[in-house]
Amino acid sequence: MREFEGKIVVVTGGSNGIGRATVRRFCQEGAICVIADIDQAGSERYVWELENEGYQAFAVTVDVAQVPAIREAVQNVLQRFGKIDVLVNCAGVNRRKPAIEYTEEDWDFMVGINLKGTFFFCLEVGRHMIERGEGGVIVNLASLQSEEVLPERAIYAATKGGVRQLTKAFAVEWAKYGIRVNAVSPAFITTPMVEKVLADPQWHSLIVSRTPLGRPGTPEEVAELILFLASPRASYITGANIPIDGGWTAG
Repeated sequence: MREFEGKIVVVTGGSNGIGRATVRRFCQEGAICVIADIDQAGSERYVWELENEGYQAFAVTVDVAQVPAIREAVQNVLQRFGKIDVLVNCAGVNRRKPAIEYTEEDWDFMVGINLKGTFFFCLEVGRHMIERGEGGVIVNLASLQSEEVLPERAIYAATKGGVRQLTKAFAVEWAKYGIRVNAVSPAFITTPMVEKVLADPQWHSLIVSRTPLGRPGTPEEVAELILFLASPRASYITGANIPIDGGWTAG
């Protein structure tokens, strides 16, 4: 029997990058995956692709910066499937600028998606898990930038630091309900979000030289860690933040 057979897994930002790889791995392990993403067309194309491969997937369009939209999305999932077993918060954005050049709009944009969206998706799904009374798992995407901040990432780093603290707060409060909440902190991963950085020879050289394993990571490698944390194999892990950074923070 596959590890997540019959489980309902919601992945925000699931149409690309780490979220996309995570959806595929959960599907391969028997889950019914809900792609919760603002990119309706991209999500529906991915659902079509997965279903043609024999997997079960469903798309729900949601702007995670809008709390009413989160509530509506969660209700849509519950009306269709009756439960949510696992939530993975992958939706995230970044705008790279010197700190002095950031605007209020930049702040609202990144905080709205990265921090507010994560908080309220956890809240809405956590409420359901508590009421259902059968536990559950939440995995949040933090970042290397929550630990070590590189230039031109001030707001992003602040949001991801907040994600780590929210993860611990929910883990402490919800442990008594059998709900585990953890975070993973990737370094530079080959996703559309960081492709411009990796294409810059100076940045690429810095990343390779600074990473003991000598390369950026892949979305599939992050997805494997997320699956582990969502599985019974990680039954005694909650409130943790696990770096997946090729040894960056160990150096």
